[in-house]
Amino acid sequence: MIKFLPFILIAVLILGGLGYWRYSASKSNLESPKVASVEDQGPIEVPKTLPEATLEDRVKALEDLASKLAGKVNSVKSSSQTSNSSADDRLNSLDASITELKVRVSALEKTPSTTTTTSTSTSSKSTVYIPLGSSGQVTNTNWTTLSTFQVNLDPGQYPGYTNMQLEVNMRLNQPGGTLYTRLYNSSAGSATSSEVTTTSTNSQLVTSSTFTLPAGSKTYVLQAKTSDGTLGFLDYARIKVNF
Repeated sequence: MIKFLPFILIAVLILGGLGYWRYSASKSNLESPKVASVEDQGPIEVPKTLPEATLEDRVKALEDLASKLAGKVNSVKSSSQTSNSSADDRLNSLDASITELKVRVSALEKTPSTTTTTSTSTSSKSTVYIPLGSSGQVTNTNWTTLSTFQVNLDPGQYPGYTNMQLEVNMRLNQPGGTLYTRLYNSSAGSATSSEVTTTSTNSQLVTSSTFTLPAGSKTYVLQAKTSDGTLGFLDYARIKVNF
């Protein structure tokens, strides 16, 4: 509204000046004698800023100017309304886009991610270690069952496993011989794992080849022997379950 004030003030000033001009001219005509000649009055000085025209022409010119100013004001108003309308259209379009985006995000959040969940569930399974026991000795050259290494095991407790391995940390008391160890199924009376061996007098972890267990709960023990009756030490043993 403030930007239209200059045009309105100009129009008001012009109309005020026109009214004052008419009033001054009428008063001058009433005060001057009707019989006075032009020669008696002397030369009439017309302001340099006004054109040489009659009063009616000046009035008409002022009215035309006021009409033009009014047209410009209306044009500015129309342009402002058009600009506001364009801005409103853009805001409405932006609101519609935001609403559509929210709908899509909501739909994605509600969609169950079956594939991702399955993949995560499978990959979350890590290697499991089943302890067999610790602190065993052997000096026999034949397979000897070590009572401190024993476990009851059912492979059904580990669904999805691919295979297992025997790991034993062991050493010889003196060099020259070989220490042998294996996992034995005492319930079935048969060896379960391959043999693991060492000739070192320093404790080291040795690992068997892979194997699988028969279904059902069975008792598994550790058996060991030495090649020449040298004392062998078994620090600890465990079963490694791979998925």
